Parts: sequence; structure tokens; C-alpha cells
Amino acid sequence: MEFEYKITSDEYAAAQALYHRLTGGRKRVQHTISVILVGSFFLVVAWNQRPIDWAQFLVGSLGVGWIYRGVLNLLLPARHFRRYYLTSELAEKSFRAKINEDGLDVAGDANIWQVKWQGVRWKGEDKRVFMFYSYGTIFIFGKQYLTSDQQEEMRMLGGLKR
Repeated sequence: MEFEYKITSDEYAAAQALYHRLTGGRKRVQHTISVILVGSFFLVVAWNQRPIDWAQFLVGSLGVGWIYRGVLNLLLPARHFRRYYLTSELAEKSFRAKINEDGLDVAGDANIWQVKWQGVRWKGEDKRVFMFYSYGTIFIFGKQYLTSDQQEEMRMLGGLKR
């Protein structure tokens, strides 16, 4: 099967969230909990200072902001990952994929990747994307570029169960 595709910010976020869900995503969760704890520390410091003045208000506001950011990142991971789309250098780039029983051949403007199915460590799918991870690279294939027959073939070739 051969097709051309682009990776949108929503597809990027969906694939990143899927990867982190499959791998446990411990680092992201630990970082988010750290952000919430730092925010809580700022709130406690601001609350315990008397009399209340602008310094305590600013420290408390900073704490509320950190807690808010941490809770959003924990509850809405796609929003967190979408922020990094532009720095991923995937925006507006086109790719060509050739997928068969041997593996994945993906070509971009500046790179070519060839991966045998045995080299794919993590794989998954959600309502938007197919995601395959191999040796530090996440391959993202948006379902919008695939017909239903191609999606079934992708599941079969990739060993994804439905």
C-alpha cells in the first residue's frame, strides 16, 4: 500500500498521547505532579504570610497558575502535546509511505526511514491515527488519508487487533 500524507497538529497530539499511554507516560505524569506540588508550595507560602500585601498576592497567583497548568496537562494531554507541534518540524511537511509485509518505508523532504516490522516496538491506533514507534522515531499515519480498506490492511500488516 502506498499513500501520501501530512501530519496535522491534532494527529501529532493524538499519536503522542497514544504513545505515552502505551509506554506508561511516567515522565510526563511525574513532571506534571511536580508542577502541581510547586504551585501548592507557592500557595502555602502566600497563605501563611501576614499581613497580606501585593507580594503574597503575586506568589499566590503564581501558585494558582502552576496548579492550573499542571491539572490541565494531566487531564488534557492532547492540549499539552499540541503545543509542541510547531517545534517538531512536521508542520506543513508532506510524506510518502509504502507499507507492506516487510515493514514501513517513509520518505519526507529530507529524510527516508526504512523499518522492518520486527523493529517496531510500540504500535497502536485511536480514532484519528495509527502510531508505530521504532528506535526513537514515532511514525504517525492519519486515518483521513487512508480508505477503509487501507486501514484494514494497516491493521493486518502492523499486527494491530481490533
